[in-house]
Amino acid sequence: MSELPADDACAVLLLCAFQGGEGKHHPLRLAEYNRVATILYRRQKRPAFLLGDAPVHEIARSAQVDPSRLQWLLDRRINLGFCLEEWQRKGFWIFARSDEDYPGRIRSRMRVEAPPLIFGTGNPTLLTNGGLAIIGPDRIPPGRSKKACKAAREAVKKGQTVIVVGHLKMAIDLVKTTQEHSGSVIWILHNGPLKQRLEKPNRQALSRGQMVLITAQSPEAPQKSGDRGNVGSLAAALADELLYVDGSKNSNDQFRTASAALGFAKTADHFLRSKLFRLLVGRKVSQTVEQLKELGAVA
Repeated sequence: MSELPADDACAVLLLCAFQGGEGKHHPLRLAEYNRVATILYRRQKRPAFLLGDAPVHEIARSAQVDPSRLQWLLDRRINLGFCLEEWQRKGFWIFARSDEDYPGRIRSRMRVEAPPLIFGTGNPTLLTNGGLAIIGPDRIPPGRSKKACKAAREAVKKGQTVIVVGHLKMAIDLVKTTQEHSGSVIWILHNGPLKQRLEKPNRQALSRGQMVLITAQSPEAPQKSGDRGNVGSLAAALADELLYVDGSKNSNDQFRTASAALGFAKTADHFLRSKLFRLLVGRKVSQTVEQLKELGAVA
């Protein structure tokens, strides 16, 4: 059995990670974990405090969490060791928000919205380098998708990492384009198993250190349990520049890329917005694009 991580990270994993077989006691969601973390902070305690003689039931009630649920989650230490062994065998690594080496861009830009846990595989140093995020809603017209791939090629030529989100066609095309031009890519996914790591081009890119796959979801999580909405925000948090590709009339936005783009525009330096934030649009533009233009984004 693999060694458990540092006590703080161990506590966060017990509280927030699926291990399989949870039944009715699901791990804490972000808002629930934040309430627990706030109570610990006010008591000048770290997450590891919960592994000792902490008044778990009292803390749970204060955080509006079922005390029996919180205690049950914390009692899974033995099974966590087996899960860690399996995750390490698959090449996964984990950052807990309590860790010093948790990606600084995510921590500083997302603050309390930063995921308690980030699971990944590949070269984690790419998460510190910034890059160009190319994001958009679910349905992107082919012409715009081609222009997005051109932008990815230009980014690679400049030595930038390309940041993409989700499993939709544009993201897959962007990854393929970046790999064909020997560039580096950060691929942010909503599902825990990160099955894309098994595809041959991705295996090769991962082995060369030119790719990292990350998710805020545990590898053992049920397929429909993940919060897809943090995917766009993670991309914006990691990016130096952002290209928002407007979707078709019937686009959905399951990864909340529009709100992520708006957040990026609002926090970017006012005098640099025209350089840091660009748009790919058609003749008819969405309300999101109109808002982004008002914030200084340039088509």
